[in-house]
Amino acid sequence: MSVTTSPNVASLGNWIHSWVQPNGAIHGFHNHPVWGTNPYRIGDMTAGHTTWASPFLAGLARAISQRPDARAQSLLERLIDFQSTSFHPDGQYSHIGFNVGEICQKGLIHNALPNCSLGLTALYGRDWLPSQFLELIRSAMLRNLNVGCMQYGSEGRPDESAVCNQDYTRIWAKLLFMLAFNDRPWLDEVREDIDHMIEHFHITGMPDDDSAGTLRVRGIKDILEPSEYYGLMICPLILAAELYHDERYLDEAGKLCRHVARSAWIDEQDQTRCHRMWYFADNEWHLNRSPMLIGGMGDSLEGIQQYLRIQPDEELQAFLDATDRTYAYYQHPRGFFVSGTGWQSEIDIAPSTGWQSHDFRYLINRHGVGEGFWDDFFAHNDRTSVLIGDQCLWIEQGQHWAIADFIWQDVFNLMGRKDSVKFGPNLPDWIEGGWHAPKNYAIPDRPVFMNTDENIALWQGSWDQLDVMSIAKKTLLRAPALSV
Repeated sequence: MSVTTSPNVASLGNWIHSWVQPNGAIHGFHNHPVWGTNPYRIGDMTAGHTTWASPFLAGLARAISQRPDARAQSLLERLIDFQSTSFHPDGQYSHIGFNVGEICQKGLIHNALPNCSLGLTALYGRDWLPSQFLELIRSAMLRNLNVGCMQYGSEGRPDESAVCNQDYTRIWAKLLFMLAFNDRPWLDEVREDIDHMIEHFHITGMPDDDSAGTLRVRGIKDILEPSEYYGLMICPLILAAELYHDERYLDEAGKLCRHVARSAWIDEQDQTRCHRMWYFADNEWHLNRSPMLIGGMGDSLEGIQQYLRIQPDEELQAFLDATDRTYAYYQHPRGFFVSGTGWQSEIDIAPSTGWQSHDFRYLINRHGVGEGFWDDFFAHNDRTSVLIGDQCLWIEQGQHWAIADFIWQDVFNLMGRKDSVKFGPNLPDWIEGGWHAPKNYAIPDRPVFMNTDENIALWQGSWDQLDVMSIAKKTLLRAPALSV
């Protein structure tokens, strides 16, 4: 495990970049280590683009603003072109399924979030992005907000069916559009919508009088939003406080920040973690800590970071310092973070570009971009990387990836390529039916590990060719392979 106190953001960006396609799509195994779903669990078997990875664009734009780089700007323009032109006929964005894959074609949050990402990209890049890309962003946001998102709520506004983080994200997108393009078509209604959200969703006293949580769904009074979503509420509240000159919105944002910080917990590795959720049972509120993500904390931490920009707070600053150490501790040498803990399956070990792009955007905002960042970001990496869990392993090498089993176990056995949408089980040749991976899916010199009674050991392969990290409870035996 890492012993540094801050994560390597260039290395994280390098890993996410390895999933970007020539047309600007961001592929990934779209794992959700809060709800425990991914396309494999749903039977979708796709690992193509998802709008949930769109914060990568905003993170890149922020980094380019701090340290311009022609390679990075070319990459960003390609990403903008893909995201801002990928639409269904009804005005919703394409590729919104995320953790349930391509079988899902509708959903407010997965439309609203790319609007926020495009809006932030325009805001950060309005002084240097070519005008045609700013116009692509402007047109895409208007098309989606005025057409695609209108079917959610009452004429595109929150109502009795509202989901807190989703409706707040749509509000955030409208605020960002108004700021980025100095065009204010929703100025009055956005303020009304924020007041509506505060009235119907905010619950002061969680976990103390200085804090507030938010209900996840209006009308369901026994469950609060999981902690990873709070930035989607905090960020628009902070923008609204500045736009409308209303300190009440900043106060509400501060309460939500303290809800996240004061609900945090310390895991078995002595690392600070965001909580899962609060739920109401037996006439009292209970804190549920795990199973919970690690990679994917970035939205809520971004909200706290933005709050600190306006309102210094030693407690919240200390919380962000602690989560920096968590990111660093759980960062694989390849650059990605451990997805989560507590699931005892692929959900803990399979990293998602969808979630970790949110971390990238936040960490760029928090730590900035130093000299050598872009060279590290674009460096070639062809080593074999392995993340070991209690039940399975994540393996990747170049364009190859796999969710592998220990030897003589056959539970997961999935394989795919970063440049291909389709993945599936690695069926042996003696099984004539079903999907068989093309020959170019096979990982050259793929390592094999064994889960023994005493430890986890390398069965086949060479340690000097591997970058290995383990979150398994058993000791990883670093010794010559058991089989040659």
